[in-house]
Amino acid sequence: MKAKNISYPYPVLGNDDDVEGKLDASFKHMLKRDNIVLKSCFSLKNKTLEKLIKEKKATYTVEVECPSTFYRKLFSTFESEADFILPSTVVREHVSVGFFIRATKTMAKYEIIGHHSDYKGFKFDVGPGDVLALGGYTSFIAEKDFDPMQPAVSSLIAIKQGNKDTGPMEIDYSQDKIFIKLSHKDHKNYSQIKGRTTIAGVLHSSIVLPVLADAIRLVIDNDEETQERHWFRRLEVILRQQELEGQDSLISAQKVLRAPIERCLADLVETAEADE
Repeated sequence: MKAKNISYPYPVLGNDDDVEGKLDASFKHMLKRDNIVLKSCFSLKNKTLEKLIKEKKATYTVEVECPSTFYRKLFSTFESEADFILPSTVVREHVSVGFFIRATKTMAKYEIIGHHSDYKGFKFDVGPGDVLALGGYTSFIAEKDFDPMQPAVSSLIAIKQGNKDTGPMEIDYSQDKIFIKLSHKDHKNYSQIKGRTTIAGVLHSSIVLPVLADAIRLVIDNDEETQERHWFRRLEVILRQQELEGQDSLISAQKVLRAPIERCLADLVETAEADE
């Protein structure tokens, strides 16, 4: 789960080193015909917040936000495990999911066990809806045909003809897809062979692999210029679902493309044997 540390006027669990303890959240989603089921599981380690939830003075909350449709809604529960349902029509493409603990009632002179020494001697007033703990963020793609374990590279990357007669390929990361622009000469040759399944590994290794590796590097670096693009968000989900976060970008790219070097060499051996 990604975390976003921001400034609060009172100590918040999970916000840098404000409070000792932890709020973890695991999440799964199920895309059905008419709705989406969000399955959330919380794990909390802090005596103050555990007591507040038991007394129903605080609640676990799941925040769902879809930039494409401007949908935003909070779901709340006092249980550590809960399912939430939303209509499939209200979201599309990239959906962000955040996990929190929020106050349900006004609490005067609020203080929390394990707070940082900077807060020693201070008490705070919090009200309904105020954030008491952060559990991080995750996301998913609201499309039934999107499989992050076996992604279609065509949903991320497209190869097209550029403006130059000859020369090296150029990469455009500024669109919703990554566009690989080949020179007129290279694109003509590419068009003649792209439909041949026996050389798919060669094309992936020579053209797609270096571009995908660089795109993964941009995701790892959380590049501000590209992070709102659809390819960025899809790749973010793919890396998380395939447990590739934090790995070397070139190695991750090879895993996403399912061993392109191995397939490339096998294709070349097959071609060489056929020529003999």
